[in-house]
Formats: sequence, C-alpha cells, structure tokens
Amino acid sequence: MPSRLSLPKWPTLNLEREFEGRVCGVDEAGYAPLAGPVVAAAVVLPRGPKPRQLRGLTDSKLLPREARERYYERICRIADVGVGLASVAEIDRLNIFHADMLAMTRAMENLSPPPDAALVDGRAAPSAPWECRAVVKGDRRCLSIAAASVVAKVVRDRLMRGLAAHCPGYGWDTNVGYGTDAHYLGLLRLGPTEHHRRSFAPLNTIFGPGGVRPERFRFTPGSGGADLARLEVLALRHDLHAVFDGSGLHVGQVKHVRGRWRFQSVGYVGDDQPLSGAGPCAACHNQALDDPGAASVRRLLTAPRV
Repeated sequence: MPSRLSLPKWPTLNLEREFEGRVCGVDEAGYAPLAGPVVAAAVVLPRGPKPRQLRGLTDSKLLPREARERYYERICRIADVGVGLASVAEIDRLNIFHADMLAMTRAMENLSPPPDAALVDGRAAPSAPWECRAVVKGDRRCLSIAAASVVAKVVRDRLMRGLAAHCPGYGWDTNVGYGTDAHYLGLLRLGPTEHHRRSFAPLNTIFGPGGVRPERFRFTPGSGGADLARLEVLALRHDLHAVFDGSGLHVGQVKHVRGRWRFQSVGYVGDDQPLSGAGPCAACHNQALDDPGAASVRRLLTAPRV
C-alpha cells in the first residue's frame, strides 16, 4: 500500500523554490455547493523568506472566518493576486470539474505579469502556457496555495453573503450556498433561484423532468391536526428526508444524527417561518426511528402518547 502523505506542521515555500521566476499557488472555493459560482485564486508571494505577516497561515478550511479575513487583507497587501470564477451557467453546461479548471485558468490569466509556473491544489491542473503542477494537499504543504485558498474562500463567501440579502430563505448568509438542512428545506419551500446549480442533486431530481412537483407541498401554520394516516417522506440528501402529511403540510424531517435516525418536528409561525420543535408533531420531536421510511415515521407519529 502507498504510504500516507506526510504533511508539514505549516505550509512552506519549498515547492515554490524549485522554480525560477514567478510562481503562483492556485486553489478554488465552491466546488460542492448547490448555489453560486466556483471561485479560484492565484497568488504570487514575494521571493525570499516566509513573510512574517503569514505566520500561522494554512488551509482556509482550518481557519475561522475572522482569521481568514485577516490573512486575506495581508495577502492582498504583500502579494500579486488574481481571481477568476466560473458562473452557475458554465458549471451546468461544462460540469463542475471543467468549470473549476476554467476558473483557475482565469485566475492565473488575471495575474500581471503572468506567472512562469503554477502550483495547483489537488490531483489535476488546468492547461496553460506555463508549467502547472498538481499538488495533493497543496493547501497544507505549499504557502502560496494556502494563500490562494484563503483568497478564493473569502471572495466567494463575501459574494454569497451579498446574494443572501436578495435571496432570503436559503441561509446563504451562513452556509454560503452549501447543502445545509436550511438550504435543502429552503429549496423545497421557495424553489430554486437563478443562482442555483440545476445540474446538482436534488435540483436535477426534485425540480427536473419527472420531479415531485414541490408546489403541492405547504409550508404554513397547520389549521387543525395533521393528516397522519397518509404520509410522504421525500429524500433530500442521504441523511435528510422531509416529512409531509396527507394534505402536503410539512410537519418535520427525519435526519441521521450520531448513528441514529431521528424525527425533528417543524412548525410555521408568523410569515410562514419554520420553527424547530414546533408544529402538529411536536410531541415526537427528536424521537428515534428504525429507518427513514414512511411506515416507520407513521408508527412513531401515530403511536399513543402516555
């Protein structure tokens, strides 16, 4: 078996020093979200020793938001930075891998002057007029790639938080387009926006040809009791299923939590805003289930309460 890749405690400039001239690190943010563009950054750090301002810099996923913002400002002050993105339309047309390569290419092209070589995070690198070397776990090994990961993440997160004000209800101010519970349920309740990736599941299943017609579901305060004799359980994610009563009223979801399936009740208040632990099935909130099937959920919700 191949040996496990050894990672330094902090990213270094060792790989950059193997090249002559301008060497950029390249990374992206937004490969997996359900909404928004994929954003890439290319960063050329100053030649010489590791900049003191970047001590403690590592993969952006390992840094809290406040630290990413601080490093972003420092990187932009001392380094040459290029940013590129691929739109939702390009992601749906090309697929996410090729859109990712396109965003990286654009980021490198936006450096002035262009680089002489590039170190790219991951197992693949885009085609370019200069050498591009793929570096597995590059954001943990290579300082310029770590810097690029921070720039790409901060730029994309700011963009998605800006869109959140125009598209409320999906939780983009916190999930920045990733597939959280709030985002999946927001999709069911409100439908997709122009910023959603229609080629991604569940958008290409629920909202695609032959989908489940989400318009028949209701996300409103229940009038009277729920019709629990008939239930529909709709799979949104492998570990998340939405539960609707016989009239299409959303009464909760089934989620896999710490090795167990659990029912989480939902009610709607005010201007139809969801409230966890409320609604007509609140007595069953957080109760365990054997599986997420409709029969199992029905047994739980209709069982006599002591």
